Amino acid sequence: MEGKIITLVVLSFERAQILKTLLEAEGIDCFLENANLIQGAVSSGVKIKISGNNLERSMLVLEGMMHEDFELPNLEKIPPRILLPVDFSEYSRKAARIALDWASVLNAEVMVFHTYFNPVISTMPFSDTFAYEMNMEELVVELEEKAKEGMSDLKAFLDEKNQELYNGNVEVKTELVKGIAEDEIVNYSKVYKPSVIIMGTRGKDQKVADLIGSVTAEVVERAKVPVFAVPEDFNYTGINQVTNLLYATDFMDGDFKAMAILEKVVKPLGVKIICAHVSSKGHSQWDDVRLQGLKEHFKKIYDETKVDCDLIEHEDFYIGLEGYVRDKEIDVLSFTRKKRSLISKLFNPNIAKKMLFHSTTPLLVFND
Repeated sequence: MEGKIITLVVLSFERAQILKTLLEAEGIDCFLENANLIQGAVSSGVKIKISGNNLERSMLVLEGMMHEDFELPNLEKIPPRILLPVDFSEYSRKAARIALDWASVLNAEVMVFHTYFNPVISTMPFSDTFAYEMNMEELVVELEEKAKEGMSDLKAFLDEKNQELYNGNVEVKTELVKGIAEDEIVNYSKVYKPSVIIMGTRGKDQKVADLIGSVTAEVVERAKVPVFAVPEDFNYTGINQVTNLLYATDFMDGDFKAMAILEKVVKPLGVKIICAHVSSKGHSQWDDVRLQGLKEHFKKIYDETKVDCDLIEHEDFYIGLEGYVRDKEIDVLSFTRKKRSLISKLFNPNIAKKMLFHSTTPLLVFND
């Protein structure tokens, strides 16, 4: 790897520019690839390229930029809210139905949120600048009109379902903003402080290149509130079909934060929770002890008949987990995404992203 040009990370244009500035301040040469310098706001998936012999120093800079103090919202003081980011696709409508049904149980409001691109208007002193800016202005108007039309159609769909199923009792609001989707969703969630973000994901038949940098994956990575990701292939017939939730534990401190949120946003659904740990067949006896401790803690906040704990014995984490989900007819898979060092992020992609693109089961992901 010494001397070779490698990709350090893939970010939005705005974040890539920030990282480039930080790297250069440390004397690390780098350049951007796939960046649209004329329309930076529409550049998504910009690669930051560096020399391989600068990898270790570059990762320290990236680690510092990506680090954010995590502060769990105090759900006791915030009324139930559901943030529903949409792109007006069919799987967005599926997520919208789930959000509406879930909100009816929690007595929560639903905020339908859509971000549309805001092209940057060039100010370069070329002879054709004014013609270019005029085209950009027309494009901005067109994008905004399409966004308004899509939001109007989706709002009408939700209002119809709301009236049909709940006599219009669920409060549904809408918000349209300009910008890069993943950035705006995360920023808005910090202000709005929803109980959960509900989003649709593309199907597993999509090209791998299309999945890298997915908006849902970025939100899962960066949001400070739980994210409920709904796969395109999930066959949703109603909130009453969600009866079994598997919480996959690795015995981290974040498990207890997750339990507190599960009590607030999942317990009202009457869902049975199975807390399970994937372990090798020759697992340590401490796994049994720690699992029993989690079970006792769960019982304190949940109906004892709605909680179970289990050890999944398998040498391969993903195969063991997927097999258990299938055999036990799990409707939702949940876990806490642990913050990790950049080395582990680069060479061992985290569970959330892997499961996000290979599972047809909805995921409820917490951030530790």
